[in-house]
Formats: sequence, structure tokens, C-alpha cells
Amino acid sequence: MGDASTVEDLQPGDHACLTFTDAEERLDIVAAFVRDGLKADQRVLCLTEAVSERALLQELSRRGLAATSAADGGRLTVTGSAQMFLPDGTFAATRMLGELRTEIDRTRRDGYQGLRVTSDMCWALRPVNGIAELMEYESRFTRLLAEQQATSVCQYDRQCFDTVTLASVVDVHAFTVAATTYHDDALLRICRQYVPVGVRVAGEIDYRAVEPFTRALTEALALDRHIEVNLAALRFMDAVAAGVLLQAGLGLSTGQRMTIRCRQPVFKVLDALGVHEVDGVRAVAVSDDE
Repeated sequence: MGDASTVEDLQPGDHACLTFTDAEERLDIVAAFVRDGLKADQRVLCLTEAVSERALLQELSRRGLAATSAADGGRLTVTGSAQMFLPDGTFAATRMLGELRTEIDRTRRDGYQGLRVTSDMCWALRPVNGIAELMEYESRFTRLLAEQQATSVCQYDRQCFDTVTLASVVDVHAFTVAATTYHDDALLRICRQYVPVGVRVAGEIDYRAVEPFTRALTEALALDRHIEVNLAALRFMDAVAAGVLLQAGLGLSTGQRMTIRCRQPVFKVLDALGVHEVDGVRAVAVSDDE
């Protein structure tokens, strides 16, 4: 199993896994999953472990989602993974599936169009009893979701879980989700950003990445009126790559806008090339803690 998909393609009944190494990219995909659920008048349950409940709500809000009002109104629930998976310090597949069935029933009673669940599975790294039932749980959860037409994304950090577990995880999920990727090597990653919509570039970019960078920008601008080019994780950009970005800005159609978020060194390169003179383009320098 584990057919590749994007988070936007998920339908009721789907059980997907997200295996990740980049925390920012993980949060972007989770935000898209939440956004699409709220847009479809579904109830969304976020189980979080590596990020606190408050921090996750803040992240969703920072990305433009009305997370606080959705949480206050009961459409969005953000709670600790361990509170559901390990209520007494042990894991039991049957008990957890019963809890999720209760959540599905509650969602229907409250009049929502369906339930979406995303779970940070790092709780399974704790030394707890019952962890041997994890793959049984995932397999049975696949059947429950299909029967009840609910949707789920389980998040597994590739830097924490061993390769055998990750291989088993992919095998028991119907889909794997990941960002659309235009370039990925040891120095540079260019991928689609979902919330806010746009392009994310991390690492170091120079003239050798002109083709994938151009393609990513072109596709993003063809899909949306306002895109964000997220360069916050970009350490270096040469003048050629910066020129590609400015050229994309010069090609904006009437009413289109582009916001560029970057660190100070990259901001200086763009500023020197005249980014502030391009209509519809706004460059914002971000601090190291953003």
C-alpha cells in the first residue's frame, strides 16, 4: 500500500501516513489537512505530541486559519496524543479504536459532514506497555475509517522511528502524503507550500537550480492569485536565483500578489536587485526565531 498522494487529494474513508524529517513542512501539511476539513464543514481532531497544544493552535493561526474560533466553537479539537492513546499509561488497540468510534458518532450527532483526525505518533516512542499492538491498531483503523467514511493522517518522524517501523507504517496505510517536490538534495529543497499557498525553499540556492525554481514559481502563480515564497529556511541565494524570483514578480498578472519571506542575508540580495520596485511584490525580512 502507501500509494503517493497529496494532502489535498484525501477523501472520506482515506487513511494516510505522513513520514517527515522537516518539522516546518510537517506543520504545513497538517495545516492544509485542517484547512480542508474546516472548509468542508467537517470536525477536525488534532492529536499532538512534539508540539504543545497551545503552540499548534498558534501555528495554525499564524498560517491564516481561524483556529481559535474553530476550537472555541467545537469544530476543531487540539489535544495531546498521549491523552487519547495512553490514558492510563498503556496502549490498547481495541480501546483506542473504541474512542475513535465514539468521536465519529459524536461528530454525526453534532451535524458535521464528517470527522478528520491527524495524530502525531511520537507518543509511540515512549517505553509503554502494549506498543506491540501499534500495527494492529493502524490496520484496524484503516477498516474503521473506510466503514465510517472518516479521514486520517498519521504523522511519523523519520528521524525518530527506525526503518523497520517506518516500512511497516507505510505498508498498513492506504496512502502516503507529502508536499509536491521540485528539487531535493543534500543542499536544497524546493517544494509546494500549502498554507499559505505558494513555494517553500530551504537550504542554499544558486544558478544550478534555475529550472526547478522557475517551474515551482510558475505552477504556484498559475494556481493562486496571492502566493507566498517562503525562504525563511534559505541560508544563501545567488544573484541568478534572485533574478528568477524577481522575473516571476515582473510577470504577475493584474491583481496577483507575491509575498516573499526571507532572512536578512537573502533580503539584502533581493533589495539590491530592486525587489521593492516590482509592483505586487512584497519582501519581508523575518527574524531567526520565526
